[in-house]
Amino acid sequence: MNATEVDDRPVTGVRETRIAFFGFYGRHNFGDDLFGYLLQSIAARTPGIQPLIVGASSAQELTHLFHLPIARALWTRRGPMGAAARSVTYVAAVLRARAAVFGGGSLFGANASLQFARLIVNTGRRFNRPVSALGVSVGPFSTTERRHAFANLLRAMPSIAVRDEASVLAVADATGSAPLNLKDLAFALPAIYTPKRKPDEPRTLVVSIHLRQYIDAVLAILATVDSQRLVDHVLFVSLDDESIAVTGDIARLFSPANVSVSRFQYGNSITEVVDLLAGATCVVTSKLHGAIVSFVYDVPVMLFCYQAKCAEFLRDNALRGPQEPQPSDEACVGHVTELLSGGREQRYSRAGWHLDQFKHFITGIGRGRTEIGAG
Repeated sequence: MNATEVDDRPVTGVRETRIAFFGFYGRHNFGDDLFGYLLQSIAARTPGIQPLIVGASSAQELTHLFHLPIARALWTRRGPMGAAARSVTYVAAVLRARAAVFGGGSLFGANASLQFARLIVNTGRRFNRPVSALGVSVGPFSTTERRHAFANLLRAMPSIAVRDEASVLAVADATGSAPLNLKDLAFALPAIYTPKRKPDEPRTLVVSIHLRQYIDAVLAILATVDSQRLVDHVLFVSLDDESIAVTGDIARLFSPANVSVSRFQYGNSITEVVDLLAGATCVVTSKLHGAIVSFVYDVPVMLFCYQAKCAEFLRDNALRGPQEPQPSDEACVGHVTELLSGGREQRYSRAGWHLDQFKHFITGIGRGRTEIGAG
């Protein structure tokens, strides 16, 4: 079996424990769907664990998704009908599993759904299903009331592993115990999936932007890259619904003289996006997981830091580039020019270690471990 395959076969002689994983899966966002794929892959490599990826999209790589047939058609609908369909599915998933895990992403912070978190935790309490968290961000909290509400939920979780140091401090402040910082789930990706690469691929700049505030800076980058012939091809990639309009506007405003141009929209394959990012010469993005995937496959990346977790990712991994929310066009052009002139370095080598740590954490949940810092 090669690294592009997931061994989903049950381990002989090991009784399987179902774990339901909860996040913002199935909402046509590459980063969130990537979490589902990673959790499925990690759990499938953990003896005795059967994953249920609750609400996952129909991406071809996701084979352990959990939906209620009657509610699936309403999964992404706004309003009371959609909320009811998701809530019923969440409760059913908790009942179907032996334990539940909030898996990946900003599930406990400024824009997180308190109602969603409460439903999972309270259902777990009611039916004796322990609820934990893996690879999540915690905080910052916009109000004291939200901080207290999330603190009560965090204290009810037997095992918590976060993805950044700011979240370590937030959990320690809320619960009195510091959680593990196992980093983002995507740090294990190269140990799970080997990208498909063509030997004759052109030098390609991938552009994936979801915020209009960066349009002028990206156009300045493209003008320089094109005039100096630093790449052969520019690929505009939409990683979520927000990116479609913004990246499309940039593509329409860019008038290339020397490079070819094409567009790609995330559809039903997670690994297809990984292939594109890993095969790029350089990536310019405002999407954190566009940057993380590029980083773990040693692709030079410029990340626009529209929120604190983006700048923290650059600092934590000693990556250069502007870290202010609105950098100057000149700084952006200079950084991308430097990246394209420096070549590709083989630097990242921690994927196997991260995969082992995530497997160890999930094994502990399957065995009913009860520590906040699941070490």
